[in-house]
Amino acid sequence: MLMRRCVPILLLAAFVAVPDSSNSQEKKKPNVFTNAAEAGPDFLIQGEYEGKLGSDKAGAQVVALGDGKFDVYLHTGGLPGAGWDLKGKVKADAKTDDGKVVLTGKYTGGIADGKLAGKTPDGIEFSFAKLERKSPTMGAQPPEGALVLFDGKNIDNWNGGKIVEENLLFCGTSSKKGIGLGKLHLEFRSPFQPKARGQGRGNSGVYMGNSEIQILDSFGLTGANNECGAFYNSRKPDVNMCMPPLSWQTYDVDIAADGDNVVATVLHNGVKVHDKFVLRKGPAKPVNINLQNHGDPVMFRNIWFAEAK
Repeated sequence: MLMRRCVPILLLAAFVAVPDSSNSQEKKKPNVFTNAAEAGPDFLIQGEYEGKLGSDKAGAQVVALGDGKFDVYLHTGGLPGAGWDLKGKVKADAKTDDGKVVLTGKYTGGIADGKLAGKTPDGIEFSFAKLERKSPTMGAQPPEGALVLFDGKNIDNWNGGKIVEENLLFCGTSSKKGIGLGKLHLEFRSPFQPKARGQGRGNSGVYMGNSEIQILDSFGLTGANNECGAFYNSRKPDVNMCMPPLSWQTYDVDIAADGDNVVATVLHNGVKVHDKFVLRKGPAKPVNINLQNHGDPVMFRNIWFAEAK
């Protein structure tokens, strides 16, 4: 996020920027893509790869930067949340040259046909194949008696809500009903914005009262306290589980009382990234959810809350 304002929860809806017929999504701003079919050749290269670095399992994340340029991050042990030890991570660069994506600098090799292969500066060979991971909680159905906030059919539970692409909820809306102790599930999708950087890339957020879980296209980055999965400017995620742009991702938030505090345990794409983060002090009171509009076309689906028994 570039800027935050502390707004009383009862006034949140008044400050939500609601998309209309002049919305940036309809205008299709340059270099902002919500459809993989229109995203261009760089989109087909970016993503996650898995394979071997020497004789050891490893993973790679390829981040598109626009104009045929890429950052390539090699992870020892595997991908984040799937074997990476949170320590071994090195960066290489790649670019499109005469129609081929080649590694530059001290790394040699390239990316083609869903394969990333080459040698490190020390001559160690690596070979990876592209894959698409899916959150294990994707499509999770609400338990009996849960509050279904959005199922793709209507926006009755949202202030200023807007359905786009027939069954998705556009950012820039707040829930009419508050949530207390229990489990919140939601699914979100950030756009592909290869030329954007930092907080200008797939930015939104899930407010629960005054606490915000950041949404950002921070695929491949360090996992700072203002990146995806963080409690914005308060606590970074234990691991950056952000998937590539245009991937559907999940947040599962267990909200509980812990002594005099209300705490949240958060799973991002099925991996625990926060354990009992203090949302607020005092008794548990229902708070509304605000899906922030920060100017980027972030979409949501399958949102529900199951109250604690």
